[in-house]
Amino acid sequence: MKLNPLLLTASLTILSLLSASNIAQAEILKIDGQAKVITKADTPRRGVSMKSVKAKYGSAKKITTSKGKVSRKHPRITRWNYGNFSVYFENKHVVHTVVHR
Repeated sequence: MKLNPLLLTASLTILSLLSASNIAQAEILKIDGQAKVITKADTPRRGVSMKSVKAKYGSAKKITTSKGKVSRKHPRITRWNYGNFSVYFENKHVVHTVVHR
C-alpha cells in the first residue's frame, strides 16, 4: 500500500488543528486577596450584539469610542471595559474580548 505524502501531511495538519482547538484557556485574577478564574467561556463571543452583551453583563464601567471618519472600510470601534475584561465592538457586534490581569 503506497501512501500519498501530500494527503498524509494534510490529514496530520487537520488533526493537529482539531486537537489544539479543544485546549481550555483561563486567566487567574487576584481580586481583594481572593483568586478568581476567568475563562473564555465567561466572556462574550465574537459576533454577539451590543444589546446581548449589555443584557448578560450589565452596563460597562467605561465606554471608549474611536474617533475620526467612519466609513465602510474604517468602521466605528467601541470598547466596553468591565474591569476584569474589555469587549471590542466593530459597529454593533463583538470582534474581540481581552481578559485583564
